[in-house]
Amino acid sequence: MDDTRLDDLQCKGLKILQYKDGYCFTSDAVLLANTVKCKRGDTIVDFGCGNGVISLLLTAKTPCKKVVGIEFQPEVAELAKRNVTLNGLDGKVEIICRDITDAADYLGKESVEAVVCNPPYFAKSSGAQREEKQIALSRHESTCDLGGIIKSAAAILKFAGEFFIIHKTSRMAEVITYCSQNNLIPKTLTLIYPKISKKADTFALVCKKCGKHSLNVEKLVVYDEEGNMTQQAMKMYNKSNDCNQS
Repeated sequence: MDDTRLDDLQCKGLKILQYKDGYCFTSDAVLLANTVKCKRGDTIVDFGCGNGVISLLLTAKTPCKKVVGIEFQPEVAELAKRNVTLNGLDGKVEIICRDITDAADYLGKESVEAVVCNPPYFAKSSGAQREEKQIALSRHESTCDLGGIIKSAAAILKFAGEFFIIHKTSRMAEVITYCSQNNLIPKTLTLIYPKISKKADTFALVCKKCGKHSLNVEKLVVYDEEGNMTQQAMKMYNKSNDCNQS
């Protein structure tokens, strides 16, 4: 019996299968996909692609030539492959079941124009542990920690290539430090506020390999004080009409 459910990504007809009892993508993945910019003909690598949600959305939201999704968990990678086929994207998206830390070995050093990553938010020894293995691996750093992810991204990015990551503000200093150490220079930092009256709890960061030191700080408020999603957030989270157009 198939233990998946079919969900509508509400973006140009894209559908996605998700495990009913496994880890499902969050709105952060959708937001991150909306931050990615690239040129026609570029290759984008999706680190820890999970069921392929970001990889799928990138085909609709960017003019990229190809998306390569890398996922360590075999059963999750297999589901991502099914989602690629389900959406008729076999010639556009490739799913690889490998370790992120070895990406330069099988993709090649300085071989791609962009890397996107929605990583596990919790360090291996922190955060509320979950018994379900698939969920635990998606939430907690295990085979590859934050430093390893960023180092690997830097290794496969071409000169002036861009790195896109979303993370919790509690780990912002770590992310920026690791990026700077690997010559991924922070260019745009978006602070994400659940409401304007609350503190930012998440951030999205865009870095350029060997870029000049200049940082643009922006903010995204998800809900107004009445609990309605803001127009900016609706666009970023695929709730506007822009993404539904074919």
